[in-house]
Amino acid sequence: MKKRYINIICSMLVLFTACDNDFESEFELAPDERAAIAVNEFKDALTSSEHGWLTHYYPNPTKLGSFAFHFKFDETGTVNMNWDFSDFPDESEYSVKMFEKPVLIFDTYSKFSKMTDPEIGEPGKGFGGELEFSMNKKSADGDTLYLAERVSGDPMVLVKATAETPAQLREYAKHTKHLERANEQVVVPFYFNLSVEGWDTKVNMVYSGDKLIAFLNYVDNGEVKHELMPINFTHEGFEFHHPVVLNGIGARSFKYDEAKNQFDVTDAGVIGVFKYEADCPAHFDGMTDKFFGPKTFGGDAKIVSPKLANLIDGVYPDAAFSYFSTSTYVASWFPCTSNLNFEDWNSLKFKVNYNKKTEDVVEMEFLGYETGWSAPFDDLEYIEGLMSTEKGQAIKDIVASPKGWTIVPVELKEYGSSYYLVSNEDPEMYMCFGLTYDDDED
Repeated sequence: MKKRYINIICSMLVLFTACDNDFESEFELAPDERAAIAVNEFKDALTSSEHGWLTHYYPNPTKLGSFAFHFKFDETGTVNMNWDFSDFPDESEYSVKMFEKPVLIFDTYSKFSKMTDPEIGEPGKGFGGELEFSMNKKSADGDTLYLAERVSGDPMVLVKATAETPAQLREYAKHTKHLERANEQVVVPFYFNLSVEGWDTKVNMVYSGDKLIAFLNYVDNGEVKHELMPINFTHEGFEFHHPVVLNGIGARSFKYDEAKNQFDVTDAGVIGVFKYEADCPAHFDGMTDKFFGPKTFGGDAKIVSPKLANLIDGVYPDAAFSYFSTSTYVASWFPCTSNLNFEDWNSLKFKVNYNKKTEDVVEMEFLGYETGWSAPFDDLEYIEGLMSTEKGQAIKDIVASPKGWTIVPVELKEYGSSYYLVSNEDPEMYMCFGLTYDDDED
């Protein structure tokens, strides 16, 4: 009996010894050694590209578009960088450390830190990006590295750059300005509409440059749709974060045609074009009440179309036109004013009623002029003399046109709401306001 027990015990010892040998053969390196190899492999991958890496990074894809960065990592722990918002180089120290996975960390403040800076973007939160990225995988050819934010898990993809990448990056800003309408050499109507063969409607896009996001408006099966769409720029044009699909046909990528001042659809098998037109394909319920209701704060329009700016400029001989503004409109303060503000801090004030014509069209009913506190606009006779000129009458006719102004919103409440007023008399005349509200809790 004792012999049998001894045999069993010996057999178990042999079995455990065999298992232990298998374990050692499979995991012959200590955990620290395996971690060091993974870290070195990640760092070798980062430093392997002669011309660095290009990424289109979405720090918060539900609220913001992508920011393009060009990174070049060196062996000493420095990463040189540039981005499409700023055409001069910067650098940061970086490190690769092992946590659950190898993690790339941007250690010192740089342009990329602006993705997390709480003073930029949404107050207290910034753009919502991160500075630590886990390595997920590398493409078979080594030309693409797939990273993910360490906390949220949102992706950041690095693609091997070429010698042409720095020059191409500078092209992004040109396309940004086209969509922001900041450098219009040719006066065009306000509405930027996408038409695609096979769609039975057009999609209007209003672009917000500080957030790299578009407000899309269209009618789908009789229902008005409004959609926030993050934008990603390329050296040829731009693309949406995801396709807009109507009638089973999706459009996402667009290339700029300089000769026609339009963006052509480049998705395979899809024919379409983004161009400026005089009509809006979708209208907006509740906009008049929202932006010109009795509890609305006033605002400034620092973005004014070239045609409208040229019309106003020169009516006042002492200073150039600067911007348009409207005074606070509350039920107890009536009437309010629409103001032409000039470079010498003087303002020409129209007394107006903001009359609701439709859900998204407001009329500025002219009631007269309001004098200011300083010369020469403290003199009503002087104001009336300016406005009796041909230019002055043309300004008054546009501002107080009975056709009114269509309200086209660009709305991100976390950052404050904004909207365009587009003249129905002449859609080449428009202005953009930024507003906040005292009781906007919707």
